[in-house]
Amino acid sequence: YLAIAYIWLAEETYEKEYVKTHAEGYEEFFDYVLGKTDGVPKTPAWATEKCGVPEWTIKALARDWANKVTSLVHGNGGPGIRGPFATEPARLEAILLGMRALGAPGVHQAKMIEWQIHTPTYPLPYQATREIGRPVFAEICRSAGELGKGITGQFMLPKHMAERYPRLGEILKPMDTPPAQSLPKCMIHDAILKDNIEWYGLDKFIGPREEQFHLHKYPEDGCSRIHMIWTDSPCMVTCWNDGFRFVKALRSEEIECVVAQHPWLENDCILADIVLPITTKVEQNDVTEDTIGGTYIAVYRERPACPPLGESVTDFEAVCRVAKKLGGDYFERYTVGTTEEELIKEFYNAYDVADLCGYEEFEKKEIVLLAPDPDIQTKVKPGLREFFDDPKKSPLRTPTGLLEFTSTELSKYFPDDLERPPYPKWIEKSDLHDERITSERAKKYPLLCVSNHGRWRMHSQCDDITWTREVGTMKIRANDGYMYEPCWLHTSTAKERGINHGDIVKVFNERGIVLGGAFVTERLMPGVAYMDHGARFDPIDAEKLDRGGAINLITPTAITSKNATGMVVSGFLVEVQKVAGEEITKWKREHPEAFARKTDKAAGVCREGWLL
Repeated sequence: YLAIAYIWLAEETYEKEYVKTHAEGYEEFFDYVLGKTDGVPKTPAWATEKCGVPEWTIKALARDWANKVTSLVHGNGGPGIRGPFATEPARLEAILLGMRALGAPGVHQAKMIEWQIHTPTYPLPYQATREIGRPVFAEICRSAGELGKGITGQFMLPKHMAERYPRLGEILKPMDTPPAQSLPKCMIHDAILKDNIEWYGLDKFIGPREEQFHLHKYPEDGCSRIHMIWTDSPCMVTCWNDGFRFVKALRSEEIECVVAQHPWLENDCILADIVLPITTKVEQNDVTEDTIGGTYIAVYRERPACPPLGESVTDFEAVCRVAKKLGGDYFERYTVGTTEEELIKEFYNAYDVADLCGYEEFEKKEIVLLAPDPDIQTKVKPGLREFFDDPKKSPLRTPTGLLEFTSTELSKYFPDDLERPPYPKWIEKSDLHDERITSERAKKYPLLCVSNHGRWRMHSQCDDITWTREVGTMKIRANDGYMYEPCWLHTSTAKERGINHGDIVKVFNERGIVLGGAFVTERLMPGVAYMDHGARFDPIDAEKLDRGGAINLITPTAITSKNATGMVVSGFLVEVQKVAGEEITKWKREHPEAFARKTDKAAGVCREGWLL
């Protein structure tokens, strides 16, 4: 990004007049790119040593981009937003779009997400009975707040929504103030294992820009430490940062009880004291919406395709039963006298389609189709076109109303932050992260580990589907019969290490070891180890050695940067080595119970392996 900006500045191919009228603080950033600030011009020759992209490729991309109308499209964000100092490339992308006149015809940034596209017309696209169960523990904690003031997770119904739909507001109990204390999910292990922690960030899950400069601490004054964890997304060890540290935290004596509610026995469930069996989507009553490319919306009724298996119930029913067991008026206060059917009706009404199809008619038709407005292009201008046309009349929500190449609030609150400075920079290392190939650590761990969301599963869900596990890029069956998570290596990288396709390998650093099956290919850069995120946790040693290939177990503990909470799970240093027979023999001798644990030949980790 920096080298592309350099080419545009040096060749004067950026939109000068737009930048003058639509941007703030561009002079400081431009001086940095040209090397006037630090004496280092950010040329393609400089950049190629940092990112590995050939110099001619950077030049060609910069010139091609400058000569064409270009928009940038993301599929969520993936590893690009989950690496050390990930704030910087995100800010640089916005700056490059600004240098091309963001908001001009065809100059936009778009985001595709794997769930649904939320539109202002349909404000609550949540699956009712799945999501409605989330507030119960928060409500119990609020009710007992005078005693415990524990950490709570909240289903946040905005105040304006509660006013618009009073019955739904009564059921969901909107919160106008944040809980007594909360924690970033990527810092829970630190909270449990350390005496106290501090961080800057929002007061709740979503909040105004200004909240990012609020200092928080744990535990808050007068509040309890964590003694119990109740989760309906038991995937901390596999889906978040430094999973082995999460294992250590969950096994800490400070945590007296872990409850997990989930359809499958996976990941954190094997560390739980109690597992509440929950129905899958195809066993539930529900109402939801769907989109195709954001232009055609349907609200539809979901009915069970089969009866619930075993003792499983919905999330809502599970927490209702717990509320009943607690006695008192917990059950009545939680349900507010509502039933599953009423919940579905209230959520349907919140979609704002009742005027097109009443609820009774919807129950018969089971679907409401909403065709796109044929005049939408004349009614709504695309992207930031109004800002492009007149930045004073249609300002952005930044303090200045302009694109801030140099952030006014970072200049005010964190002017000396070396990890997230007022304007974006290349950061080689910091006190939190030392994960570049130029690091001294790279002498011991010379490969950069890249980890994407896998194409064959959603996080760890679907990792056990037997059909997809037969695909070579999903799992590799090694000579011991076990199906390992593929670890991609370039042919030259593998050859240097005496590794052949299909070999059992260990991916490791000082945080632990994850086993995989070597996938040797030309489709990867040399010097990189690539392993998809989300494989099932199958520990040999629960705090340092995993057979299942859950790569997040050895990602860095530290957050994105000192003043920006986020997880770092890609772009970190590792080494990869072929696992020798004597090493496996040693592990079997030290951990016989792990190798005696049953795994399914086709599906991998299974329930029977964890039954006592």
